[in-house]
Amino acid sequence: MKNNTTIKINALFSTVVLALGLSAGAVVAQTNMLVNGSFESGGGGIENFPGWDQIGPADNNSDYGVAQSSVYPDVAEDGNFYAYFHGHPTDSSQDCLGQTVHLTVGAQYTISYYLATDGTTLGSGAAMYVVIGTSFGIDYSQDLQLTDYEPDSSNALPYQKFTTTITASNATEILSFHGFDADSAILVDNVIMTPAAPSAPELNLSLSPTNTLVFTWTSPTNGYVLQANASMETTNWVTLTNTPVTVGSSNQIVLPAPASNLYYRLSLP
Repeated sequence: MKNNTTIKINALFSTVVLALGLSAGAVVAQTNMLVNGSFESGGGGIENFPGWDQIGPADNNSDYGVAQSSVYPDVAEDGNFYAYFHGHPTDSSQDCLGQTVHLTVGAQYTISYYLATDGTTLGSGAAMYVVIGTSFGIDYSQDLQLTDYEPDSSNALPYQKFTTTITASNATEILSFHGFDADSAILVDNVIMTPAAPSAPELNLSLSPTNTLVFTWTSPTNGYVLQANASMETTNWVTLTNTPVTVGSSNQIVLPAPASNLYYRLSLP
Protein backbone atom coordinates (compact mmCIF):
# COMPACT_ATOMS: atom_id res chain seq x y z
CA MET A 1 0.00 0.00 0.00
CA LYS A 2 1.38 3.43 -0.91
CA ASN A 3 -0.30 6.56 0.40
CA ASN A 4 0.77 10.09 -0.41
CA THR A 5 -0.13 13.54 0.82
CA THR A 6 1.54 16.22 -1.31
CA ILE A 7 2.52 19.76 -0.34
CA LYS A 8 4.01 22.38 -2.66
CA ILE A 9 6.53 24.87 -1.27
CA ASN A 10 7.18 28.09 -3.21
CA ALA A 11 10.82 29.09 -3.29
CA LEU A 12 10.37 32.52 -1.69
CA PHE A 13 7.97 31.00 0.83
CA SER A 14 5.68 34.00 0.57
CA THR A 15 2.87 31.48 0.42
CA VAL A 16 2.47 27.84 1.24
CA VAL A 17 0.21 25.98 -1.16
CA LEU A 18 -1.45 22.79 -0.02
CA ALA A 19 -2.36 20.83 -3.12
CA LEU A 20 -5.95 20.53 -1.84
CA GLY A 21 -4.65 18.10 0.75
CA LEU A 22 -4.15 15.76 -2.19
CA SER A 23 -4.15 12.12 -1.24
CA ALA A 24 -3.31 9.57 -3.92
CA GLY A 25 -2.81 5.87 -3.47
CA ALA A 26 -1.90 2.75 -5.40
CA VAL A 27 -3.01 -0.49 -3.82
CA VAL A 28 -0.51 -3.31 -3.81
CA ALA A 29 -2.06 -6.77 -3.56
CA GLN A 30 -1.30 -8.43 -0.24
CA THR A 31 -0.63 -12.13 0.09
CA ASN A 32 -3.56 -14.19 1.34
CA MET A 33 -2.72 -15.69 4.74
CA LEU A 34 -5.02 -18.63 4.02
CA VAL A 35 -3.99 -21.69 2.06
CA ASN A 36 -6.26 -22.52 -0.88
CA GLY A 37 -8.76 -19.80 -0.04
CA SER A 38 -10.38 -20.13 -3.47
CA PHE A 39 -10.43 -23.96 -3.35
CA GLU A 40 -8.40 -24.21 -6.58
CA SER A 41 -5.72 -26.61 -5.29
CA GLY A 42 -6.01 -30.34 -5.68
CA GLY A 43 -9.36 -30.55 -7.42
CA GLY A 44 -12.60 -31.37 -5.67
CA GLY A 45 -14.53 -34.12 -3.95
CA ILE A 46 -16.57 -34.84 -0.85
CA GLU A 47 -14.73 -33.81 2.32
CA ASN A 48 -11.66 -32.97 0.27
CA PHE A 49 -10.37 -29.47 1.11
CA PRO A 50 -6.61 -29.28 0.41
CA GLY A 51 -4.90 -26.84 2.78
CA TRP A 52 -7.80 -26.66 5.23
CA ASP A 53 -6.75 -28.48 8.38
CA GLN A 54 -10.08 -28.64 10.22
CA ILE A 55 -13.12 -30.53 8.85
CA GLY A 56 -16.14 -32.21 10.45
CA PRO A 57 -18.44 -33.29 11.86
CA ALA A 58 -19.89 -34.88 8.76
CA ASP A 59 -22.58 -37.43 9.52
CA ASN A 60 -26.26 -38.27 8.93
CA ASN A 61 -27.36 -36.06 6.03
CA SER A 62 -24.08 -34.17 5.93
CA ASP A 63 -22.61 -33.79 2.46
CA TYR A 64 -19.98 -31.18 1.67
CA GLY A 65 -16.83 -30.74 -0.34
CA VAL A 66 -15.33 -28.94 -3.32
CA ALA A 67 -16.96 -28.89 -6.76
CA GLN A 68 -16.01 -27.60 -10.18
CA SER A 69 -18.06 -24.90 -11.88
CA SER A 70 -20.71 -26.21 -14.23
CA VAL A 71 -23.94 -24.34 -14.98
CA TYR A 72 -25.30 -21.43 -12.94
CA PRO A 73 -25.97 -21.43 -10.05
CA ASP A 74 -23.39 -24.19 -9.44
CA VAL A 75 -20.45 -21.95 -10.26
CA ALA A 76 -17.37 -20.49 -8.58
CA GLU A 77 -17.08 -16.83 -7.67
CA ASP A 78 -13.34 -16.94 -8.38
CA GLY A 79 -11.52 -19.46 -10.54
CA ASN A 80 -13.01 -22.87 -11.38
CA PHE A 81 -13.76 -24.45 -7.99
CA TYR A 82 -15.88 -23.62 -4.94
CA ALA A 83 -16.89 -25.23 -1.65
CA TYR A 84 -20.44 -26.40 -1.02
CA PHE A 85 -22.21 -27.17 2.27
CA HIS A 86 -25.34 -29.26 2.90
CA GLY A 87 -25.94 -30.69 6.35
CA HIS A 88 -29.45 -30.92 7.73
CA PRO A 89 -30.98 -28.70 10.44
CA THR A 90 -33.35 -31.44 11.67
CA ASP A 91 -30.83 -34.15 12.58
CA SER A 92 -27.92 -32.06 13.92
CA SER A 93 -25.83 -32.52 10.77
CA GLN A 94 -23.62 -29.48 10.32
CA ASP A 95 -20.82 -29.23 7.79
CA CYS A 96 -17.77 -27.59 9.36
CA LEU A 97 -14.59 -26.36 7.71
CA GLY A 98 -11.73 -24.41 9.25
CA GLN A 99 -8.14 -23.32 8.89
CA THR A 100 -5.61 -22.40 11.57
CA VAL A 101 -4.02 -18.95 11.24
CA HIS A 102 -1.07 -17.48 13.12
CA LEU A 103 -1.59 -13.88 14.20
CA THR A 104 0.04 -11.04 16.10
CA VAL A 105 -1.95 -10.26 19.23
CA GLY A 106 -3.39 -6.74 19.00
CA ALA A 107 -2.88 -6.50 15.24
CA GLN A 108 -5.82 -6.02 12.88
CA TYR A 109 -6.76 -8.36 10.04
CA THR A 110 -9.32 -8.11 7.26
CA ILE A 111 -11.29 -11.23 6.38
CA SER A 112 -13.51 -11.50 3.30
CA TYR A 113 -15.41 -14.29 1.56
CA TYR A 114 -18.36 -14.87 -0.76
CA LEU A 115 -21.51 -16.84 0.11
CA ALA A 116 -24.28 -17.98 -2.22
CA THR A 117 -26.92 -20.72 -2.63
CA ASP A 118 -27.67 -23.00 -5.58
CA GLY A 119 -31.40 -23.50 -5.01
CA THR A 120 -34.38 -22.87 -2.78
CA THR A 121 -33.89 -22.19 0.92
CA LEU A 122 -37.43 -21.01 1.57
CA GLY A 123 -38.51 -22.01 5.06
CA SER A 124 -35.70 -24.59 5.32
CA GLY A 125 -33.75 -23.02 8.16
CA ALA A 126 -30.60 -22.98 6.06
CA ALA A 127 -27.71 -21.07 7.63
CA MET A 128 -23.99 -20.47 7.46
CA TYR A 129 -22.15 -19.28 10.55
CA VAL A 130 -18.63 -17.90 10.10
CA VAL A 131 -16.53 -17.53 13.24
CA ILE A 132 -12.92 -17.05 14.29
CA GLY A 133 -11.49 -18.11 17.63
CA THR A 134 -9.69 -20.82 19.54
CA SER A 135 -12.36 -23.52 19.32
CA PHE A 136 -13.22 -25.37 16.16
CA GLY A 137 -16.89 -24.90 16.75
CA ILE A 138 -19.22 -22.14 17.77
CA ASP A 139 -18.36 -21.27 21.35
CA TYR A 140 -18.98 -17.59 21.94
CA SER A 141 -16.87 -17.65 25.10
CA GLN A 142 -13.89 -18.29 22.81
CA ASP A 143 -15.04 -17.36 19.32
CA LEU A 144 -16.11 -14.20 17.49
CA GLN A 145 -18.98 -14.52 15.03
CA LEU A 146 -18.26 -12.78 11.74
CA THR A 147 -21.39 -13.64 9.77
CA ASP A 148 -24.79 -15.19 10.41
CA TYR A 149 -25.98 -15.94 6.87
CA GLU A 150 -29.58 -17.20 6.84
CA PRO A 151 -30.85 -17.32 3.25
CA ASP A 152 -34.62 -17.70 2.86
CA SER A 153 -35.52 -17.58 -0.82
CA SER A 154 -37.41 -19.66 -3.36
CA ASN A 155 -34.58 -19.02 -5.81
CA ALA A 156 -30.83 -19.49 -5.81
CA LEU A 157 -29.03 -16.45 -4.43
CA PRO A 158 -25.95 -15.02 -6.21
CA TYR A 159 -22.64 -14.59 -4.44
CA GLN A 160 -22.57 -11.88 -1.80
CA LYS A 161 -19.31 -10.54 -0.38
CA PHE A 162 -18.82 -10.30 3.38
CA THR A 163 -15.90 -8.35 4.87
CA THR A 164 -14.90 -7.90 8.51
CA THR A 165 -11.84 -6.40 10.21
CA ILE A 166 -10.87 -8.01 13.51
CA THR A 167 -8.29 -7.38 16.23
CA ALA A 168 -6.39 -10.56 17.10
CA SER A 169 -6.86 -11.74 20.69
CA ASN A 170 -4.72 -14.88 20.38
CA ALA A 171 -1.55 -15.88 18.56
CA THR A 172 -3.30 -18.89 17.02
CA GLU A 173 -6.95 -18.95 15.98
CA ILE A 174 -9.19 -20.93 13.64
CA LEU A 175 -11.29 -19.30 10.93
CA SER A 176 -14.25 -21.65 10.44
CA PHE A 177 -17.43 -22.07 8.41
CA HIS A 178 -20.43 -23.98 9.79
CA GLY A 179 -23.26 -24.58 7.36
CA PHE A 180 -26.42 -26.57 6.79
CA ASP A 181 -28.92 -26.45 3.96
CA ALA A 182 -31.34 -29.36 3.61
CA ASP A 183 -32.94 -28.37 0.30
CA SER A 184 -29.99 -27.03 -1.72
CA ALA A 185 -26.40 -26.05 -0.91
CA ILE A 186 -24.65 -23.02 0.50
CA LEU A 187 -21.63 -22.10 -1.61
CA VAL A 188 -18.41 -20.56 -0.29
CA ASP A 189 -15.57 -19.14 -2.36
CA ASN A 190 -12.67 -16.68 -2.48
CA VAL A 191 -11.85 -16.64 1.24
CA ILE A 192 -9.12 -14.07 1.94
CA MET A 193 -7.41 -12.94 5.14
CA THR A 194 -4.76 -10.21 5.13
CA PRO A 195 -3.25 -7.78 7.65
CA ALA A 196 -5.43 -4.67 7.70
CA ALA A 197 -3.88 -1.75 5.82
CA PRO A 198 -3.12 1.20 8.11
CA SER A 199 -4.78 4.52 7.40
CA ALA A 200 -2.54 7.01 5.64
CA PRO A 201 -1.35 9.80 7.96
CA GLU A 202 -1.95 13.41 6.97
CA LEU A 203 1.14 15.50 6.29
CA ASN A 204 0.99 18.98 7.83
CA LEU A 205 3.31 21.96 7.40
CA SER A 206 4.01 25.03 9.49
CA LEU A 207 6.61 27.81 9.45
CA SER A 208 8.85 28.19 12.48
CA PRO A 209 9.84 31.63 13.91
CA THR A 210 13.20 31.16 12.16
CA ASN A 211 11.53 30.52 8.78
CA THR A 212 12.30 26.80 8.69
CA LEU A 213 9.76 24.29 7.43
CA VAL A 214 8.19 22.06 10.10
CA PHE A 215 6.59 18.89 8.68
CA THR A 216 4.45 16.81 11.04
CA TRP A 217 2.30 13.69 10.78
CA THR A 218 0.57 11.49 13.32
CA SER A 219 2.68 9.09 15.37
CA PRO A 220 3.11 6.13 15.34
CA THR A 221 3.15 5.51 11.60
CA ASN A 222 6.17 3.31 11.10
CA GLY A 223 7.60 3.02 7.61
CA TYR A 224 6.50 6.37 6.15
CA VAL A 225 9.23 8.54 4.65
CA LEU A 226 9.26 12.19 3.56
CA GLN A 227 10.06 12.71 -0.13
CA ALA A 228 10.71 15.74 -2.33
CA ASN A 229 10.32 16.42 -6.05
CA ALA A 230 10.74 19.53 -8.21
CA SER A 231 7.71 18.64 -10.35
CA MET A 232 4.46 16.75 -9.97
CA GLU A 233 4.79 15.76 -13.62
CA THR A 234 7.75 13.44 -13.00
CA THR A 235 8.39 10.36 -10.88
CA ASN A 236 11.74 11.63 -9.59
CA TRP A 237 10.80 11.60 -5.92
CA VAL A 238 13.81 11.68 -3.61
CA THR A 239 13.57 10.19 -0.12
CA LEU A 240 15.00 12.58 2.46
CA THR A 241 17.51 11.15 4.92
CA ASN A 242 16.30 13.27 7.84
CA THR A 243 15.16 11.10 10.74
CA PRO A 244 11.78 12.16 12.16
CA VAL A 245 11.63 13.15 15.83
CA THR A 246 8.60 12.28 17.96
CA VAL A 247 7.06 15.40 19.48
CA GLY A 248 3.96 14.71 21.53
CA SER A 249 1.71 12.57 19.33
CA SER A 250 3.40 13.53 16.05
CA ASN A 251 6.47 12.76 13.99
CA GLN A 252 8.38 15.90 13.01
CA ILE A 253 11.05 16.85 10.48
CA VAL A 254 12.45 20.41 10.31
CA LEU A 255 14.01 21.58 7.01
CA PRO A 256 15.42 24.86 5.69
CA ALA A 257 13.28 26.67 3.10
CA PRO A 258 14.21 25.40 -0.41
CA ALA A 259 16.06 27.52 -2.95
CA SER A 260 13.61 26.46 -5.68
CA ASN A 261 10.04 25.25 -5.88
CA LEU A 262 9.58 21.80 -4.36
CA TYR A 263 6.78 19.38 -3.68
CA TYR A 264 6.85 17.22 -0.56
CA ARG A 265 4.91 14.06 0.24
CA LEU A 266 4.74 11.14 2.65
CA SER A 267 5.21 7.73 1.09
CA LEU A 268 5.01 4.17 2.34
CA PRO A 269 7.40 2.18 0.13
